Amino acid sequence: MSKPTVSPFKRYKTRHPGITYRIKADGQSRSYFVLVGTKQVLAGSTQSEALAKQAELRGQKARGERIVVNDKTTFGQLAEEWYASKARVLRPRTAGYYRRALDLVLIPRFGKWRVAALDADAIATFSRTLADEGLHAVDPKRSVRPLGRSSIDNYLKPLQGVLGLAVRKGLIRENPFNHLTADDRPLARERKRPHEWEDAELAALFAASERLANKPESRYDYTPLLRLASALGLRIGEVLGLKWEDFDKREGTLRVERQWLRTGEYGPTKTRAGVRELYLPEGVRDDLIALRLRSRYSRDDDPIFASLHGTPLTHRNVTRRGFEPAAKLAGLDVSFHDLRHAAASRMIAAGIDDALVADQLGHENSTITRTVYAHVYDRATKAADVRAALASSLTTGMIEA
Repeated sequence: MSKPTVSPFKRYKTRHPGITYRIKADGQSRSYFVLVGTKQVLAGSTQSEALAKQAELRGQKARGERIVVNDKTTFGQLAEEWYASKARVLRPRTAGYYRRALDLVLIPRFGKWRVAALDADAIATFSRTLADEGLHAVDPKRSVRPLGRSSIDNYLKPLQGVLGLAVRKGLIRENPFNHLTADDRPLARERKRPHEWEDAELAALFAASERLANKPESRYDYTPLLRLASALGLRIGEVLGLKWEDFDKREGTLRVERQWLRTGEYGPTKTRAGVRELYLPEGVRDDLIALRLRSRYSRDDDPIFASLHGTPLTHRNVTRRGFEPAAKLAGLDVSFHDLRHAAASRMIAAGIDDALVADQLGHENSTITRTVYAHVYDRATKAADVRAALASSLTTGMIEA
């Protein structure tokens, strides 16, 4: 006589309320479960283990602790749910960064992992691997290029967010990021001091840009853009987001209202303080007037720095075709963002109030400005103190004489 077929899906009650079991495929051993809310939590292979688990869960509930249920949700599944909720409220640029981190790094590495399996050790190990190998740790086709702390932190931000959602949904008791120590994170690299421009360096950069623009094969003159960025301290997205309607030639001002995103669309400025009115040096004002007169795209709604098709220039176009060749020809080891420091240094050296410097740079407060340009402020203060001391000593000597 054949044995009756055992269903691994049928659940049998016990004489203890809230405890059930299933018979495994071998027809003899069992898996016990404890009912928590509407879900069944795996509690062991014997009834005594199930009773112990039930008592443990009741104790947690009495103490007000979060009860974690047995769940097979993967990181990839929960990551999509988290991103869908965030993408509706984040700025497009930030949402793009998170999407890139998920697609490029986190889902390839942890997508199939159960959320409950992601602990502090897994995160710490992955962080150290990124510090040693970079994206090669995720994609072997990529070359080994170690990542710095800021890059790693940016890649891990969505991971922390997804695990925060897991806590809220009761899939894990607490966020593993809370257990990371300083030793688990890569060492922060020493912050690079902003480049301190000399007038001769800026002149060499502009001259090199003009030489490149005058070559027969050149298709664009980036010199007015570079002059404007260095004079006003604009971020590259802000420069590319400028329209002719933002320029008031009579008042000699320029409004920053938006930025051009790497996604190929207009977006809000980096911060609310980024919306600001800038006062133009006479030379920059004249550059803009001349540029508008000769531009094919000079209507109010046209971008000031338009491509040959009338759209804003792309970030890559400006850096790779405009700035970097000019900097190389001028013998300068600088980045486009360093042009922002040229404007800041000049304003600080001229003794302009730090609140006004912060306003012109689009910083949310002057503390940020003083932190970034502390060395410039220190030098300006020391110079003023030395001059005052020398002037005082000289005056005293004249009186005594």
